[in-house]
Amino acid sequence: MSKGAVEAMAQEKTHYIRFSVAQRLEHLLLIASFTALAVTGLPQKFVGNALAEGFIALLGGIEMVRTLHHIAAIVLALETVYHVIVLAYKVFVRRVEMTMLPVLKDITDALDIVRFNLGLTRERAKLPRYSYEEKAEYWAMIWGTLVMGLTGFMLWNPIATARFLPGQVIPAAKAAHGGEAILAVLAILVWHFYHVHLKVFNKSIFTGKLDRHQMEHEHGAELEQLERGLTRPAPRPEVLRKRELLFIPVATVIAVLGALFVYWFATFEETAIATVPPVMKSVPAFAPLTPTPVSTPPGGVDNAKIGAAITHDIAGKEQCLTCHGGKGSLSPMPADHEGRPVASCLVCHRPGPTPTPGPTRASGAATPAAAPAAKAVPANHTAAADAFKDCVACHGPGKMKPGPASHAAFTNDTCATCHKPAGAAAPTAGATPAPAAGAGKAVPANHAAAADTFKDCVACHGPGKMKPGPASHAAFTNDTCATCHKPAPK
Repeated sequence: MSKGAVEAMAQEKTHYIRFSVAQRLEHLLLIASFTALAVTGLPQKFVGNALAEGFIALLGGIEMVRTLHHIAAIVLALETVYHVIVLAYKVFVRRVEMTMLPVLKDITDALDIVRFNLGLTRERAKLPRYSYEEKAEYWAMIWGTLVMGLTGFMLWNPIATARFLPGQVIPAAKAAHGGEAILAVLAILVWHFYHVHLKVFNKSIFTGKLDRHQMEHEHGAELEQLERGLTRPAPRPEVLRKRELLFIPVATVIAVLGALFVYWFATFEETAIATVPPVMKSVPAFAPLTPTPVSTPPGGVDNAKIGAAITHDIAGKEQCLTCHGGKGSLSPMPADHEGRPVASCLVCHRPGPTPTPGPTRASGAATPAAAPAAKAVPANHTAAADAFKDCVACHGPGKMKPGPASHAAFTNDTCATCHKPAGAAAPTAGATPAPAAGAGKAVPANHAAAADTFKDCVACHGPGKMKPGPASHAAFTNDTCATCHKPAPK
């Protein structure tokens, strides 16, 4: 048959086959699975919104929405396996041209279309079987499916994900999953619907055919190839059968492995949601834990009851680890709290009723074994004077006025955390009186302490003696005097 005869027959054709029955069924299945994923996924992303909550209730509750979302994901995964096998058959068995691969001409076609739309040229670019727009949409779908599959697996199996990756990956996967979902839905509604249903209603996905006018407008380059008989010829039947004998066993193995992978994907982890019996009443889709004590929401946690109450005033004592750090501190935290920062303390522990502190114990008395007082005893002298900067010199173990046994390991730099210099207020009954104005620095001895006559300080400065010391020194002994009182300079 001559070339002219081929062209004449081509001109008489009014319709051209574009999609087979299998391709159309695959596309319908893609529409169904994608729509189900969008309808059940977006309400979960925007949970809390009145419209999303109403839609969740309409579908039967959050558990039903999650189940439908998972089923649609499984259908999409199985369809992906089928699509890969079909592509492999076309490429390796039928040796069809890979018309969906991007090429350099797609860039020039896009520029030509822009020039045509701007009126810079009167001739519209002749596009191949799949235009640059269709290729971009196809590969965007491939990329989106990979992203949604990977992030969806992390969200479906969070415990397993946290075993191999940092915990921060899970909220990152949630953000990527939701963002890609919005992008995909907008691409379908804005781009795909416009080009396929609004600009020109393309019925080929339903009928499988395009008329000559649509072919000339949308795929002019392919139409020229068909009319000139320049398409790649189909392989001979015997060659086709030989290739199929090699391909079918491999494709069967790939199909079985793909189905097992989808099953593994969907049953990898049994989470707490699956092990808890379903609640027969409506529950909120999302109940966040808040550090603020509020009434317990349904399904939430009242964090005002999950930690022991704080039994002292917390003003000026925000550094909890000073007293409640590790071993050797005043009141060490439990072993399971090791490593927790100060910022986490008030999440569980709330100030409770502050007990009234008991009377100050007498000097030299043994440390009581009762619970610690709610408020530290103020220092009865100023801490600014040089004589009183070394707290351990007087209040260390075995010293003039030792602190409680629980303070044995404390150093000078921790004392001022709780014990502040006494104010101008009158002392409580039984407490050591505050020093007079100008006190805070010990009076130097006006004689040498080395002479035998002056070694017995209490003989002259004891209660009722020639020059008694202050009432607060009543219980002091000779070996403590030189701690503060130094001989006067000569």
